[in-house]
Amino acid sequence: MSDPETGDETVKKTIKVCGIIGSPKKNGNVDLLVSQVLKGANSQGAETHKIYLNDLHIKPCQSCGIDPYPKYCLFDDDMKSVYAAFESCEAIALGSPVYFDTVSAQAKLMIDRCNCLMPYVQQSNGTYDFERRIRRRKKGVFLAVAGTDQEFDTILTTVKGFFSWSNAELVETILYAHDDDELGGVKKDEKQMNHAFEIGVRIMK
Repeated sequence: MSDPETGDETVKKTIKVCGIIGSPKKNGNVDLLVSQVLKGANSQGAETHKIYLNDLHIKPCQSCGIDPYPKYCLFDDDMKSVYAAFESCEAIALGSPVYFDTVSAQAKLMIDRCNCLMPYVQQSNGTYDFERRIRRRKKGVFLAVAGTDQEFDTILTTVKGFFSWSNAELVETILYAHDDDELGGVKKDEKQMNHAFEIGVRIMK
């Protein structure tokens, strides 16, 4: 594409948005809501992709206390695809069911392995402080799905810490409570599906 006034070649930057699915159920409510956010972002020109955490082999954090620099972690496993998303994306939409008042085991494995995204290390003046390793600032979207008798307070505490460590500002949240056992039942909730789509549009603004 050329600038009509100068004739110089200009390149339009493609915004990348990643959806991270913390539910073990593909095509379930979490998957569908995250997909709607990605569709909304894609309608505004974003490049989107999804990561299904249940398909990845991620080792639990071992609290080794070793600075892995220049890596994000000493383990070499499928977390590398998540780290790559943090490096390249301008927005991340994380979705999880509410299990025992917090995120799923799949999501918690991923979150715990983000510990070294901001390690506590010795500074040049000899003091210790947290050092942010992910420089790219991002927008964050969180989507939680639970039964109508569950609470969302404690899960929000966990994910706010995650977004802070991954250098993302939590700008949008969907807390979807439902009372049915149908896989992907949210697709019948036109208002909720449209809301998720609109969030995807908004994060592109």
